[in-house]
Amino acid sequence: MKFSLRTTHLRFSWLIPLILICVFQNICAQEINNYERLKKEFKKPPLKSWPKTYWWWINGNIDTVRIREEIISMKNAGLSGFDIFEIGAKKIDSIIPTGEITFMGDDFLRAMKVALDQASSLDMEVGLNMASSWNAGGSWVTPENSAKSIYFSKTAYSKGQLKLPFPKLVRVLKEGQITFPDDDKSMYIDYSKDGKPVFYKEIAIIAVPSKSDVKVSEIIDVSQYFDSKTETLNWDSEGDYNIYRYVCSNSGEQLKVPSKNSVGPIIDHFDARATTAHFNYIIDRLKIAFGLDLSKTALKSFYLASYEARGNVWTESVLKEFKRLNGYEINRFLPALFNKTLFSEEVTAKFMKDYQFTLSELMIDNFYRKAKEICNANGILINSEAGGPGFPLHNVPVEPLKSLGIMDLPRGEFWINHSRFDEHGININRVVKEASAASHIYGKGIVELEAFTTFQHWQEGPFDMKPYGDQAFCEGMNKVVIHGSSHNPSGIGSPGISYHAGTHYNDKRVWWPMIKPFNTYLSRISYILQNTDFVADVLYYYGDAVPNFTGHKNSRFMVGSGYDYEVINTEILKKLSIRNNQLVLPTGRQFKLLYLEDEGEIDPEVFLKLKELTAKGAKIVSEKPEKIIARENRPDLKVSLNDINKLWLDVGGSVKDITKINGKVFSGISSLDLLKKIGVSPDLYYEDNEFSTLDYIHYKKGTTDYYFVRNTTNEWVSRQCSFRQTNKTPEIWDPVTGDINKVNIYEQLNEQVNMPITLPPYGAFFVVFSEGVKPATYSKINSDELNPPLLQYTTNGTFFLEEAKIDLLKNTETKQVSNYIKTRELEGAWEVYFTEEQKKSGDSVIFPELVSWTKSENDSIKYFSGIAKYVKTFQYDINSSTAKNQKVYLDLGELSNVGEVWLNGVSLGVTWTKPYRFEVTNALKYGYNLLEVKVANTWSNRLKGDAVKGENFTYTNILETVVPGLNKKRVLWKDVPLKDSGLMGPVKLMFMKPIE
Repeated sequence: MKFSLRTTHLRFSWLIPLILICVFQNICAQEINNYERLKKEFKKPPLKSWPKTYWWWINGNIDTVRIREEIISMKNAGLSGFDIFEIGAKKIDSIIPTGEITFMGDDFLRAMKVALDQASSLDMEVGLNMASSWNAGGSWVTPENSAKSIYFSKTAYSKGQLKLPFPKLVRVLKEGQITFPDDDKSMYIDYSKDGKPVFYKEIAIIAVPSKSDVKVSEIIDVSQYFDSKTETLNWDSEGDYNIYRYVCSNSGEQLKVPSKNSVGPIIDHFDARATTAHFNYIIDRLKIAFGLDLSKTALKSFYLASYEARGNVWTESVLKEFKRLNGYEINRFLPALFNKTLFSEEVTAKFMKDYQFTLSELMIDNFYRKAKEICNANGILINSEAGGPGFPLHNVPVEPLKSLGIMDLPRGEFWINHSRFDEHGININRVVKEASAASHIYGKGIVELEAFTTFQHWQEGPFDMKPYGDQAFCEGMNKVVIHGSSHNPSGIGSPGISYHAGTHYNDKRVWWPMIKPFNTYLSRISYILQNTDFVADVLYYYGDAVPNFTGHKNSRFMVGSGYDYEVINTEILKKLSIRNNQLVLPTGRQFKLLYLEDEGEIDPEVFLKLKELTAKGAKIVSEKPEKIIARENRPDLKVSLNDINKLWLDVGGSVKDITKINGKVFSGISSLDLLKKIGVSPDLYYEDNEFSTLDYIHYKKGTTDYYFVRNTTNEWVSRQCSFRQTNKTPEIWDPVTGDINKVNIYEQLNEQVNMPITLPPYGAFFVVFSEGVKPATYSKINSDELNPPLLQYTTNGTFFLEEAKIDLLKNTETKQVSNYIKTRELEGAWEVYFTEEQKKSGDSVIFPELVSWTKSENDSIKYFSGIAKYVKTFQYDINSSTAKNQKVYLDLGELSNVGEVWLNGVSLGVTWTKPYRFEVTNALKYGYNLLEVKVANTWSNRLKGDAVKGENFTYTNILETVVPGLNKKRVLWKDVPLKDSGLMGPVKLMFMKPIE
């Protein structure tokens, strides 16, 4: 049979368009399925998106009865799990009793099994912190595996044989001097009978000329002439030298706050053998208690808390790894670790950078990577604040993005009203952007945040927490790990014993029975951000420095209002590719521009990568470096200053059409100006965006875009917003209610969708753009005012929230709407029940008007902390309002902190954020109506009352607190200002009509 390619092609050519149609239909069907799935599960988010909490087991006090109760209460409150964090009490704490249970001891494991079994029955997930407090370590850690430091002795030499003394083991905490805390005079190091430490290794013996101006070339490594048995230097030389003997021994660093029976050293975080021994000890203990296959239990992750060791760090492999990574021997440079002025500033800076890089690689490979390897082999995930909170807060010698990128679950942190600012005004306590960037660029998917940490004990409610959480979401958080819940054994009063920091998130909280809607709010936002991909225009390369830090959003770097950016490190920069002139991460996400941190110097590998990227059409902005970093281990990398001059182009006002220039790195221009020149408009724009009244973050799934937008102020805000979207229909997805609301006022202009949005005080929601254009009822609001009138998109239609004549434009026609709002205040007295006895007996307290409990002359009310019930009967006359399609809302005015409402026996739900408002159209009835409102406050007022009056209604180990408005000032409870509490109103009915 004769085969004809042409005939075969003609015979089957009809299949090609059919295949293309099928592929297109499958893609469209998948897009619809993704959108519908997210839409459905947004309303009722799955367990994976729920918050979890640290669960502090304090000072060896563990009660298995309360373990079960507390876990059940967590699940009922909307928490998906917990990280068990065994820890001691602060030395000054004389109230928390000292228990006998030891971390990883038999009693601890029995209690942990109770927790795991209870969690498993509720489909909850459990994590375990890998020590009693932090850092990693414990009593089982041997001197060989304990944290290490470098020590030296210094002896004058002129000639002949010389006895070299063993270095004195002292901790260098501050540059140039030796200091000890008042309560830490000794170092916890094991010594042998000969007076030397049990563990030590000789590092090097060097001879340094006895003069002030020393060159590295003048230093002589005389290690080969040293007899370690006799401790004698057999070196025959003329001249005056100082002989330095360097040894490695234990640092004496202990666990930070262990329970009484759990004291021990921390491990050598730079030694894979130490990491392996530590993890295997804990895993072996767990397997004895829970079975060989840990993956069949509720235990799903191990947690490594932030690394907070002090002093100089060292490990045995530094000599070898330093040479491998940097191409030269470290010995002659060792004096620079203790004396920063011995060598020239340039020499010292170069050496210290190489040294820090070596420590970083050692810690990443031998601690974080090794920990992940061991955990994953046992069916366990690893999470950590790897590398952070590090520089400049803690002595963490690690490149944080790379170390976080190792983790299965990268974790950062943020606080409530507790900041630490560096000299540039950057809040170094806020480690959100760093964790989210690492998760994004390494394709991890989850961004955990140790959330809502505070020293404001029992001061805050959910509404106070909300702005901090929303800000973290706008930096990329998508899994909330609340800091934290303290375990309270049976018989302990309220508010109970607590770890010394954190939002005390447990069943001792006054508002705990009403907290689930707040947790659901966090879950809805987390769910969307977990299942979509971050979108930004700019990649920010934060440089080659080790240690390093990203800073919080728009701190170290900012594109401009309405634009966002991703942070990358050297490892990811080297993996960038180009597609259609866009920079592409290994994950596939694309960016329009790369901006480089100005470090004054450049690594030759980075230079060659920039040259490759620009040649392929990448747009890159950077100030021109003044020098090239020497790479002794890569002599093949030959880059000169002339090469830099050829690649860089200064475009400061001199180049008209920058879009036609390829193969250059641009200086003299900002990333914002370059974006404008290449035609990239803001992703989100409104007239006064320079004031940052609104904050946002943009995510995408397929062809659907999700903008999470938040109001940064405590006032109502309305703005005409432009989103960079085309041929899409907007919706508002409200994480407070789960409602998905149609937007019926918008228009497409060029590449922007313009629409008015209104946000309540500290309000936030998603603006979602799905594929396809559905006609809007109106295109815009015509107004001479600076901003649109307040409005709300709801499932009942769009309501204007202020009385006004409003011109609505549709196509070329204008429709004027006269918007009226009828309000009726529920005036008169209220019955209030403060105790269960009052509620049972009906013996209420009469409030002539709604005021804060703190204004009462009755001290039992003035200092009351708890849940009070308000009752009021009011009359609603038939036909008192007959507007067509009207909706009636119940507005509670002001309350503190959380309320739960019933109208005529019908539950309206819990209200925890402004506006404290419910739609009651169908619950309201003609004639008499019964309104019941339960209001919960915090423990603060009762703690103050006990301190002032010498009463003992409360019990806690927390004797002072930080209060809002005072910068880190610790205040005794008797001096803490009273917090407004209760239902303060005015309570009113609001009658409104949606626009037609």
